[in-house]
Amino acid sequence: MLEKNRIFEILRDQNYWFKDVPHEEYIERKHYLGKMKELLHSRSITIVTGPRRAGKTVLLKQVISGMMSVGVDREQILYLNLEDYRLYSHHSLELLSVVLETYKENINPKKNIYFFIDEIQNIEGFEHFLRTEYDRDGKEKIKFIITGSNSKLLSKELGTLLTGRTSTVTVYSFSFGEYLQYHDVKLDMSSYFTLEQRKNEIKQLFNKYVAFGSIPEFLDETKPYDRLNEYLENIIFKDIVVRFNIRNTRLVKELAIFLATNTAKTYSINQLSKTFKCSVNTIQEYLFDLEQAYLFFYLKQYSYSYKEQVTTQSKAYCIDTGLASATGFQFSKNNGRLIENSVFIELKRRGHDIYYHKSAKTGVECDFLIKEGMHVTNAIQVTESLVNQDTRKREINGLLNAAQQYGLSAGLILTDNEYDDLMQGGINIQVRPIWFWMLCM
Repeated sequence: MLEKNRIFEILRDQNYWFKDVPHEEYIERKHYLGKMKELLHSRSITIVTGPRRAGKTVLLKQVISGMMSVGVDREQILYLNLEDYRLYSHHSLELLSVVLETYKENINPKKNIYFFIDEIQNIEGFEHFLRTEYDRDGKEKIKFIITGSNSKLLSKELGTLLTGRTSTVTVYSFSFGEYLQYHDVKLDMSSYFTLEQRKNEIKQLFNKYVAFGSIPEFLDETKPYDRLNEYLENIIFKDIVVRFNIRNTRLVKELAIFLATNTAKTYSINQLSKTFKCSVNTIQEYLFDLEQAYLFFYLKQYSYSYKEQVTTQSKAYCIDTGLASATGFQFSKNNGRLIENSVFIELKRRGHDIYYHKSAKTGVECDFLIKEGMHVTNAIQVTESLVNQDTRKREINGLLNAAQQYGLSAGLILTDNEYDDLMQGGINIQVRPIWFWMLCM
């Protein structure tokens, strides 16, 4: 174990007790900062999770900077980055204890503490440390804010040990609004028609957003697909193969590539088992691992029967459309499914409970149902265009079927470029460009 004086040197480097926060041009992620601000006032352990490279560390730094700007004593803030190479060979529960002791002895012996721990999953059994400190009686209280990128933060053991003690914020890569901010595009959002003169500029950026994704670290890459493929390899190896002790690395990677190439298509466990010539149990296990590593989400068909929900076919959506493209998509041929993927991720980012609809009688489908509490509250179709009459009929019929089945008076169709309001079968249908809908929070 490192000596305390060495630990204090590292903590001085990582914290702002004796120096100002450097001014860096980061995008202010208001959606997440608002959530974090609310949670700072609760005693619960705040878990900041999400895919690698989505900006969790930057978010923590923005939170810390914001706290100091409103008068929180900087000596009450302890930040520990466990990715620091100087700590790598010393990862242990003892390290967390000694860090806390060293901080109290040198900086803050008596006041309440905000303890930020970045990439906490590097410490085996960290949940025991959190539980002990959370439940400890003492005059000073510790507010924990922790980050991590993989399944350890969602494990059954963590849930058991910390039941009722946690709140979670899931951070995704840039929304389209944040993407425009990154490119220094400022818009008058008072109405759709105020954007008319800049429509071509916005559409060009939206096409890049869908084609290359929005992982912050890769936005300035001249060859983004090369970096995205490296990103896929890293997640499969570090967050799946190593953590779950998987021997068949090739099968996990081939399954990931298959799902990315077939994003927004339905699949069944049995079909995948036959395709990859392996057991149903193996497929189920690897699908779970890919989801826990934030590579894919699975969308179930809505049913009032839970048994039907888990036995019907699901759809897979990739965490980032650029990642899906990088695995071998031919963009021009698959743009429709990529934009559907981008809508799904935006719905997840907004915190919705999502399903898809398929009529048992006619087989017509609606891409997304939004459920709030016990009720379906919205139905959404996604298509490139309604110009083709067969497409128009199919998309409208699917939306009407869902709206009528769930007692909705309105529905939404998102297209690449169309803006309209329709009344069909007593249902008010809004037709909106996807890029415009994404900017309307």
